[in-house]
Amino acid sequence: MTPGEVLFDDVSKTFRLKGRRVRHETLKGALFSRRTRRKAASPVDFKALAGIDLKVRPGEVVALLGPNGSGKSTLLKLAGGIFRPTSGRVQTEGRITALIELGAGFHPEITGWENVIINGMLLGLSRREVEERMDDILEFAGIGDFIDRPVKTYSSGMYVRLGFAVAVAVDPDILLIDEVLAVGDEAFVARCLDRLARMRRRGVTMILVTHDLEMAGAFADRGIYLDHGRVVADGPTDQVVARYRGDVAGDRVELERVRSPVRVLEEGRRWGNGDVEILDVEIRADGRTVRLLPSGAAAEVRITYRVHRTVDDFVFGLAWHGADGTLVSGHNTDLDGLDGNRLEGRGQISCVYENVPLAAGAYTLDAAVHARDGLAYDYWCRAGELRVTAPVQWPGLWAPAHCWEGPHGRK
Repeated sequence: MTPGEVLFDDVSKTFRLKGRRVRHETLKGALFSRRTRRKAASPVDFKALAGIDLKVRPGEVVALLGPNGSGKSTLLKLAGGIFRPTSGRVQTEGRITALIELGAGFHPEITGWENVIINGMLLGLSRREVEERMDDILEFAGIGDFIDRPVKTYSSGMYVRLGFAVAVAVDPDILLIDEVLAVGDEAFVARCLDRLARMRRRGVTMILVTHDLEMAGAFADRGIYLDHGRVVADGPTDQVVARYRGDVAGDRVELERVRSPVRVLEEGRRWGNGDVEILDVEIRADGRTVRLLPSGAAAEVRITYRVHRTVDDFVFGLAWHGADGTLVSGHNTDLDGLDGNRLEGRGQISCVYENVPLAAGAYTLDAAVHARDGLAYDYWCRAGELRVTAPVQWPGLWAPAHCWEGPHGRK
């Protein structure tokens, strides 16, 4: 394994929950019961995770999504070595820092300075290394003269800021984050995100648990959706977020009748309640369907749909991805200000591009129709494929029209 790599091989985690003791209804019942001792109910096994197979590559940023109790924090603590798996194998390589319970190891009776030294050494630094990084830690924490006071005098915000500052000063290969950005004021969250972004550029592997889907979509390369201890979806973050939003919205909807399910082409690739079904997605140019397109050429994406149950709330969207799953661009009718009143019957909708300024390479296209609250009628990953051609193999994904002006003239 290489530094920053995390591997889960058929991992399960079961907790044994103690049974509740049988209680008497009254004090008299307790005093005069024929049974002098009451037995506790039998322990119950709770399976928090089951059959998890995951590999996180060095430098990858992964967001763990899912409802409360789905196993997200358990998975994070297994990666950090806080828990041991009941079965299977968890392997990591490199120094790990866990932002799970910030400041949990602080001793309330000693000063913040002393706690920083002790916690930095517990995280793998020498005393000299901690002292060399002390100025950066104190500047980030922003607690001023309180650093020389016992931490029992700190506010909860100061406690968290100092804990975060120590944890990120360690320069880990793997960083585990459990909802810590939900704590603190706006300025502190902005500083945290900036520090995490800098660590990401250095190639630090990150696994974060969050309920902030907007942050997950913007920050993570990959999303993993857990429910009842199992992986429901694993892939590009925007796709997994869309799947999760659709499931959450669907749980809030009471169906009036059994709805027609969409066609399942591949597990995890397509989902929705079937109120609206996408029948076909075509990439067209020059009046015909194409699979090859010169960079910079005009194109149209045409979606053909059929409505199984009339809807008044609908959004059509597209997302372009590179060959490695990187999101290139995403847009939908709601963001572009289109407001439809009713969708019924069968029809088509097209997104027209005056030019497609992509570099040469292979691209895939997701197509979706959903409600504004995220309830998916039909979300189809990799519904279309396109290879863009160019006389020059430009690096990157964007190939805009451009020219140079300088000592060689203008070209």
